[in-house]
Amino acid sequence: MKKITFLSAFLVILLSFLIIDLTSGTKGGLVSPLLKNEKVLSVNQWFPRQVLGIQTNAPQISAKSALFIESRGGQILFEKNAKEKLPVASLVKVMTALIALEHKKLDDQFVVSQAAAEMEPDKMILIAGERLTLKELLYGIFLISANDAAEVLAEQTTENREEFVELMNSKAKQLGMKDTYFKNPTGLDEDSNNSYSTAYDLAILTRYLIRTYPEVVEISANPHIYLPQSQDHQDYDMYSGINLLSTYDGVVGFKTGYTPAAGLTLITLARKDGYEVIGVLLGSESRRDEAKLLLDYSFGKVDY
Repeated sequence: MKKITFLSAFLVILLSFLIIDLTSGTKGGLVSPLLKNEKVLSVNQWFPRQVLGIQTNAPQISAKSALFIESRGGQILFEKNAKEKLPVASLVKVMTALIALEHKKLDDQFVVSQAAAEMEPDKMILIAGERLTLKELLYGIFLISANDAAEVLAEQTTENREEFVELMNSKAKQLGMKDTYFKNPTGLDEDSNNSYSTAYDLAILTRYLIRTYPEVVEISANPHIYLPQSQDHQDYDMYSGINLLSTYDGVVGFKTGYTPAAGLTLITLARKDGYEVIGVLLGSESRRDEAKLLLDYSFGKVDY
C-alpha cells in the first residue's frame, strides 16, 4: 500500500514538472522558428498567382526581366525571368518611401543635412538647413527620383541612416521578398554589395505600399507639381519622369529608375475597366514603348 502511495505521489510531481516545462517559453502562444531566429513576422498574405492562360502572341521585349499582374485577383498576365536577381536602380526608393510612411506622418518636417544636399545626380537641389514635409519629399522621390530627398528620409526617419537601411531589409523579409537586398535608400551603385531585387518581389512591394498608403498613388499620379517658396524652403518646380501619365490612358504612376548597371527600370500602375495592373520592367532598352505593349497585352488578356 505504501509503495502504491509513493508511486502515485511521484507521478503527480513528475507530471507537474512536465507541464511547467511545456509551458515555459511559450507564454502567449507558440513561437515561430522564423520569428525566434530572425525576429521577422510576416505581414503579407498576398502573392502573385500562376500565369493566366498561355502567353500566346506575347510581345517580344528587350527587358531582362518583367512581370505584369492584375493586382486584385493576383493573376500573372505576363512574365519574363520574374525571379531573376537584378540591379533595380531607383526602384529601391519605393521601399524608402514605405519605411518613412510607417514611422512618420505626411506633414512631419525633415531638416536637410549638408550630406543629403550634396547627393547626385538626380535631385530636388535641396539646400542644407531647409525644412520640408514628408509629402513634399515624396513628390521629389516619385516625380524626379530625387536622391537628396531619399537621403533626408534615411537620415531622419529614425535618426540613424544605418538603422533605416536595416528596416528596409527587415521589411522585405516581412513581405516575403526572398530575393531582395537593399544597400542604401537611393539605389545608387556603391563599390560593393549593391542593391538587387526581382520583378516578382517589386510587384509584392508595390501592391503592399499602395494598399497600405493609397496617398502615394495620388503623389505619383502628378505629371507636374509646384511647391511655392515658404519660410521653410525655396520653391520647387518638378515634372514627372513617367511620361506614360500623359501618353497611356489609365496609367496613374508609379516609379522610374536608371543606372548604367541596371539599365532602364520601371514600375507602372494602371487602372482601367475595373482592373488594376502593376507592371515591372528591369533592364529595359525602351521602357516606355515596352510598357505600352505590355499594358495593351495585359488589359487584353485580363478582359478575355
